[in-house]
Amino acid sequence: MSVFSHSRIDSFETCPKKYEFSYLLKTPRGPDGIEAFMGSRVHDALEWLYGEVKVCRLPSEEDLVGRYALVWDECWSDDVRVTRQDRTVDDYRAIGEKALRQYHRRYAPFDQGVTVGLEMRVGIRLDETHEIVGYIDRLVKASDGVWEIHDYKTSATLATQEKADADRQLALYELAVREMYPDAREVCLVWHYVAFDHEVRSCRTPEQLADLRAEILSAVRRIEAQSEFPTKVSRLCDWCDFRTMCPAWKHEAELAALPAREFELEPRVALVDRYVEVGERLRKLEGEKDALCEEIIRRADEDGLDQVLGSDHVLKVFRFTGASVPGRDDPRRDAVERVLRADGLWDRFSCLATASLTKAIDAGELPRETADRLARYVTTRSGARLYPRKRSQSSTGGR
Repeated sequence: MSVFSHSRIDSFETCPKKYEFSYLLKTPRGPDGIEAFMGSRVHDALEWLYGEVKVCRLPSEEDLVGRYALVWDECWSDDVRVTRQDRTVDDYRAIGEKALRQYHRRYAPFDQGVTVGLEMRVGIRLDETHEIVGYIDRLVKASDGVWEIHDYKTSATLATQEKADADRQLALYELAVREMYPDAREVCLVWHYVAFDHEVRSCRTPEQLADLRAEILSAVRRIEAQSEFPTKVSRLCDWCDFRTMCPAWKHEAELAALPAREFELEPRVALVDRYVEVGERLRKLEGEKDALCEEIIRRADEDGLDQVLGSDHVLKVFRFTGASVPGRDDPRRDAVERVLRADGLWDRFSCLATASLTKAIDAGELPRETADRLARYVTTRSGARLYPRKRSQSSTGGR
């Protein structure tokens, strides 16, 4: 049985290389970032709160923030990373405390349904060989046949209703809840954005849940078929546990400790600088060449010349006219296609979209039977391209 989780799938979709580090190589993670640390402590405090409520105790607001302070101090390590330079550890601690105070004032005495499970492990069988597991922050029986799956978010961004309605994680947990409690006629997904004192709710139709099951199974199979795990650079890299060992950022980490006088002398830095310099010179030359071409043609047209002589060379001016067929983005393209189909000429002039087919093969999106039949015609390719860009101010190493 292959066991996956929503986090595992999300990790692959965020960055295949991060997935490889986490789940295949089992690379030890670095210390938590402060955002994750604060979020975990808020979850700890809320789990404790509802645990107390289950045994008929009602913690006060001060009890709740006191518990938060206790677990913060017990779990704190000076290795916790603070990524944002404009915030301190105390800022994040205060954000968590404020969120818990708001939560207590909003929901006390915490009698909105019966809490059935806290940090509750659930499993969903996708087929005979694949299972998804996860943990529900809090499962609530709101009334007979009505269940709620609650999730706590400490992020600094508030999800829209559209995003909540498209969320997969809690909807997967709904599949598990419906299997555990077949009498459930309604399951509501509830996100508590505690930093905003706001909740977002969403419900799914049976058709949406069936589509989700098929979508997740397809994603799992696609991951299992993967043999290469490339990096996917994004703004999320700043919070990645594996940044210093990632092929996309390892060189930057190596350079960070260099003094300024050694930075530009480092061999790879010098090569990149030289590459960019040559590229800029070539672009200038291409622009100059295009301008010269336009000027030569203009003068040849004015003087009625088909050839223009230089000191050692002659340029023939070749003039032509021809048809221009509407491109893919031209609204007239559909009309052209209809004419060709109606006249039985479509097969002659249509073309195979090789780029799209290659992408589908690489992503494992073709039916297995189709992929197998195409295998005899498909060859393995490898290559590399260079895309120069300016370095940002935040990644200039020792300068």
